[in-house]
Amino acid sequence: MKENYIEFDNYLMRLIKVSDTDQYFKYVFKESDDEANYYTGTIGSFTKEQIVSYVQGIVENKMRYDFIIFCESKIVGEVVLSNIERNTCHYRICIYKKENFSKGIGFKATKEVLKFAFEELELESVELEVFPFNERGIALYKKMGFEMVDELVDEEAEEPYRNIYTMRLINENFLY
Repeated sequence: MKENYIEFDNYLMRLIKVSDTDQYFKYVFKESDDEANYYTGTIGSFTKEQIVSYVQGIVENKMRYDFIIFCESKIVGEVVLSNIERNTCHYRICIYKKENFSKGIGFKATKEVLKFAFEELELESVELEVFPFNERGIALYKKMGFEMVDELVDEEAEEPYRNIYTMRLINENFLY
């Protein structure tokens, strides 16, 4: 990763900055997409003050990498490596608007961030959680080499969010 950014096709991916807060709030929370919220389990709304505080915390946290995906200077998604410890981390991705689904953004962003995790951070594994109904996400993760390792059930959660899969990718099984 050169100078904290990655380029692919028409996209630029770089670490989030405090100066991104206005655009991040606008595209991710103020103009949120119901389908993106459904796949991520995002419920409720957030104030700008909450997002300012959240982004400041991200920037200061050395145990995570929050990459924002831009297309023509507009935020279209994010990829996050968090809880980095003992040679592993947690992974998540969100493409914010349905209009950007199925364009290969998630595939390419995932590939680049996993290369960063394994080559630059020298991690041994990456884990994620995904809802069973997120078939596109599960297919992408399997394509990268992730394997199912657990299914968690939250009896207090409402459907369709009651079950969640845990998937893990070991460095040697990374397919790209």
